[in-house]
Amino acid sequence: MGATGDEEPSGVGANTPEEALSVETGEVHGAALSRRPSPQFSVVLVILAVLVAYVGVSGLGQGLRAARGEGAPGVFTMTSITCVQHPGHESCTCNGTFTGDAGEEPRSVYLHAAGRDTCVEDASIPAGDVGASNRVYGPDGSREWILSVFILVACAAVIGGVAMTWVRHLWATTRPRSGERTGRNVG
Repeated sequence: MGATGDEEPSGVGANTPEEALSVETGEVHGAALSRRPSPQFSVVLVILAVLVAYVGVSGLGQGLRAARGEGAPGVFTMTSITCVQHPGHESCTCNGTFTGDAGEEPRSVYLHAAGRDTCVEDASIPAGDVGASNRVYGPDGSREWILSVFILVACAAVIGGVAMTWVRHLWATTRPRSGERTGRNVG
């Protein structure tokens, strides 16, 4: 009830969006649905997504070459192994030297995505150098490209979410509301 004893129209003077629910139209009137997205937050979020996407793209090329077994062939000779148990599997890092088939000088690297069965001390393991400075890949290749693709998809989803928020906001501010006249003369 208002000060004059009249009932207030639905949605006016409501404290929460639930109180602002209009029985006649079934719409919520108030700031909760028509709030303008923060341009600063949107810009920062898009910039962060682009930077993370850059990280994903930079690792994608090497990951795909490793998955296909491309790169400079050579031989990896193990000097030490370090393994870590994860739920469901074990991940090992084999440290050693890589010598390319072209007769390059041996260099210290680790064999990526290797298991205990792959890393045998003083054994020559066929490996490929796909351009990483500190690692080579064994004959099984690698699945690290999956992480790069996941990062890119997540970044695209964040940027798409920001874009959709702005599109919905702009669409809501330009369309006529259900209670407004559209210029037709109702008589």
